[in-house]
Amino acid sequence: MSRERNCETDLFDEAIRKVQAYLKPIGLQIDYLSHRTIWKRLRVMWLFSINTLWIITSICSQMAWLIHGIVTGKSFIQLTNLAPCLAFCLQSNIQSLYFVKHGRKVCDLVQAIRTLQSMTAENKLKEVDIQFLKSQMKMFYFAVNSLTIIIAIGVPAFGISPLITIAVNYYSKGEVELVLPFLLLYPFDSTDIRFWPIAYIHQMWAAVFAVLGVLGPYFLCYACSAFIVFQFHVLQNDLENVIPINVNVQLMDEDFKKNLLKIIDRHRKLIECVDLMEFIYTESILLNVVMSTLLICLTGFNVMTIKDFTLVVPFLEFLMMGFTQIYFLCYYGDMIMIYSMKVSDAAYNCQWYRAEKSIVNYLMIISTRARKPCKMTALRFSDVNFKTFTKILSSSWSYFALLTSLYRE
Repeated sequence: MSRERNCETDLFDEAIRKVQAYLKPIGLQIDYLSHRTIWKRLRVMWLFSINTLWIITSICSQMAWLIHGIVTGKSFIQLTNLAPCLAFCLQSNIQSLYFVKHGRKVCDLVQAIRTLQSMTAENKLKEVDIQFLKSQMKMFYFAVNSLTIIIAIGVPAFGISPLITIAVNYYSKGEVELVLPFLLLYPFDSTDIRFWPIAYIHQMWAAVFAVLGVLGPYFLCYACSAFIVFQFHVLQNDLENVIPINVNVQLMDEDFKKNLLKIIDRHRKLIECVDLMEFIYTESILLNVVMSTLLICLTGFNVMTIKDFTLVVPFLEFLMMGFTQIYFLCYYGDMIMIYSMKVSDAAYNCQWYRAEKSIVNYLMIISTRARKPCKMTALRFSDVNFKTFTKILSSSWSYFALLTSLYRE
C-alpha cells in the first residue's frame, strides 16, 4: 500500500475518531450499534438510554408549560420563546433514536468506505488528488469546528443568562427572583431555592444532550460524504486514463479488461455507499428540513422581538447553529450529486473510440448510470442540495413575515 493511500485511511480513521468524540458523551458508539436487537444495543448503551429518558422529561415539561401558558393566557412572545427549544429537543430525540435504529447500517457504511479504500490501495495518487483530499478534510474540520464554536458559546450563554437576570434583579430591586434558562413546568416550585438547582441541572443536561444528539450523527454524515466525494474524484481520474494513450488497441490484454471491471465494481460500491447513507439519514433529513425551517423562523422572530439583550444572545446562537448545520448538510448533498455525475464525463473523455466494441459497451453502461446522480433525499420529498437550502431560507422568511404581522396586529 502506498504512502498516499495510508494517508487516506489514516485521515478517515482520524475523522471517525473525531465523530466518536461527539457521540460518546451521549452514550453512542459506532461499534456498539452493530448488535442485533434494539434491546441489546440499548443495554450496552445505558448512558444513551438515561439521556433519552432525561430529554423526554424535558419535552414533557415544555409541553406542559405550553399548554398551561395557552390556558392561562400567556403572551404571544412568551409562547414563541418556548417553541425553538421544544422543536430542537424533539428533533434531537427522534433523530438519535433513528440513528440507533439504523445502527447496523451505520457500521456497514463505515466498513464499505474502508473496503473502497482498500480496493484502490495499489493505485498511486497524483499530487492534485492529494490536494483534493486535503481540501475535503479542511472542509470537514471547518464544518465540525464551526458548529463546535457555536455550541461552545450558545449552551453556556443559555446557562449564564438566568444568572445575569437574577443578579440584575437583585441589584435593582434588592430581591432574589430565581429564573431558569428554559420555560418548563415542573411538579414542584422551581423558584424555590431548594428545588431550583435540580431544575437548573436538569435543563442544562437536556440542552447538552439535545445539541450533541443533533450534531453527532450529522458529523458522521459529513465525514462519510467527504470521503465518498474523494472516491468519486479518484474514480473519475482512473476512468479517464483507463485506455493508455501510447498503447496499441490491439495489444490490450486481459489485465486491461480486469482493470476496467475493477473500476466498474468500485463505481457500483460507491453507489451502494450513497444508498446506505440515504437509508440511514432520509427520515432524519426530512425531520431536519422541517425543524430547521421552524427554528430559523422562530429564533429569528425571538431575536427581533426580545428586548432583554441577555436573552437575545442565546437565541442568536440558536439561529446560527440551525442555519449552519443545515447549510453543511446541503453542501455535502450537492457535492455528492455533482461528483457522481462527473463520472459520466470521464467515461466520454477516456478515448473510447480507440477501444473495441465490448469495452465501449461497458463505458456506455457506466456513462448512462452516472447521468442519474447519486443523492440523499428528505424521504424522497426533496433532494438534499443547495436548492433545498434556498427553499428552507425562503420558507423561513415567509413564516417569519407572517409571525411579525401577527405580532404587530
